[in-house]
Amino acid sequence: MKCAWINNYLVVETDGFTRPCCLETDPIAQISPISSGIVKSFNHRKLKKLEFDLEQGYSEKTEPYCRRCRFLEEKNQPSMRTSQPFITEQRELKVLQFKLSNKCQLACAHCNPSLSSTWANLLGVSPKVQHALELTDEFVEELKQVVPTLDELKFTGGEPFLDHNHWKILEHLQDVDKSNCKLSYITNGLIKPKRELWEGWKEIDIDISVDGHKDTYEWFRRNANWQQLVDNVRELEKYANIRIAYSMTPFTVDSLQDAKEFWPYEINETPIVYPTHANLNKFPDNIDICREFALDWDKKWNTPGWANKLYDWIGPEIENNS
Repeated sequence: MKCAWINNYLVVETDGFTRPCCLETDPIAQISPISSGIVKSFNHRKLKKLEFDLEQGYSEKTEPYCRRCRFLEEKNQPSMRTSQPFITEQRELKVLQFKLSNKCQLACAHCNPSLSSTWANLLGVSPKVQHALELTDEFVEELKQVVPTLDELKFTGGEPFLDHNHWKILEHLQDVDKSNCKLSYITNGLIKPKRELWEGWKEIDIDISVDGHKDTYEWFRRNANWQQLVDNVRELEKYANIRIAYSMTPFTVDSLQDAKEFWPYEINETPIVYPTHANLNKFPDNIDICREFALDWDKKWNTPGWANKLYDWIGPEIENNS
């Protein structure tokens, strides 16, 4: 059993530690602090051991890092491991992904304080805003050496367009040869970028996080505005390759067809186990869990009854208990 994430990717989380992939944010999955160096982090003994352990199959040794993929594969569903293509056969760093900050103006139902400062504020978590690293001279110089060897430099978050370190990094890289490296993002698409810093890259790829459609989108992604999203994406498509990143949850799966008919772009369907598996038809016992989650979500935002209007399967219990 192999995984392209371990083979070709390095992910830096908002806590400043690297992870084997972008899915597991729990501190138990930390590999090494990025402050120790990019190459050193990619060659860390923990990652090499995980690669060896995973070749033997899922086990207690791989559980801290791979539990979400194991769960999905046990249900015969696609996972991050099975859906991610290998870039090279040999182990080689080709994609560097930064979650530089959890700063984000949204609170999405499947998110958490480590990826959203709005979530941190909602739950009273401190500090509300986390930053993954300091842009020391040593780090910047290593990044300048690494970027020309990459296929992709990727920024996610939080909301990368709100993070000042992201724009500072692009400023530092202006004189670096980036002609073979694409610059990519996962963004909520609601913030206008500094397009002048996109010059010189092989291409610009942007995944717009769109979970749900119209009303379900605004219910699931609190503080988001559907029309603002549509207007901004139409502007971004003039400068970048656009793809829709669609999280498959119990609250968004039924809107997928509407999204496919509305957006003229490729839609990347990502399976999310939150609060449980997306397909309630296959797992009807999970409906009670999802009903309770939706009720609590509306309570957090003082919008009682909204979920009841959007999801027939929730039933009148939402209103009765709100």
